[in-house]
Amino acid sequence: MGPIDLPDALVFDLDGTIVDTESIEYESIRQVWASHGADYTITRFEQVIGTSSAANWHYELEALTGRPVNASVAREHYDQVRTQLLSTLSARPGIVALIKQASAAGVPLAVASNSTMAWAEARLGDLGLRDFFNAIITIDIASHPKPYPHPYLEACAAVDAVPARSIAFEDSTTGTTSARAAGLYTIACPVALSAGHDLSAAHQIIDSHAELSLTDLGRAVRP
Repeated sequence: MGPIDLPDALVFDLDGTIVDTESIEYESIRQVWASHGADYTITRFEQVIGTSSAANWHYELEALTGRPVNASVAREHYDQVRTQLLSTLSARPGIVALIKQASAAGVPLAVASNSTMAWAEARLGDLGLRDFFNAIITIDIASHPKPYPHPYLEACAAVDAVPARSIAFEDSTTGTTSARAAGLYTIACPVALSAGHDLSAAHQIIDSHAELSLTDLGRAVRP
């Protein structure tokens, strides 16, 4: 396979795409709410996947129960549950093979995420994937968050890639909107909690990243 067949870059969303942290986030919040006699529904969480709005769960809990919630105690409970669940984390099927194949072929790799740099660095480190990525653009780095196109545009710029000749990997409506607005060829692979999202803007919707080959990705952007 010659260089003409390769994409300029592969740009990955992190949470829900490289790794299913969405289910961990949901379960951590759900358990805190349950300890206060409240139900944090899957439907509610589906609405905030891909955004930073899930961070408002403490205020939502107070509003729902009509009672003050000790923020530090609630956060400690949340952190305990999340830490325990994160210890079992693994990459989604097909992701590691795709990343390693692209890296071996010299295709630049980047992350475009609405999470923080500290979170992204930690999760990629946990998975042993950090060194494969040439650039990481996060919510505290990007000039605007998803669904604006900036995270993907800035990720492509960081690895000297043309967006129209690059591939974006997403799992949510917010992320898919961002990637398409930036002009990348967009592939969506939802997790269970984002299965109800409107991903129709994506060029492809797949069930597993194991379905993909670097050759096919190259053909998608270099006909």
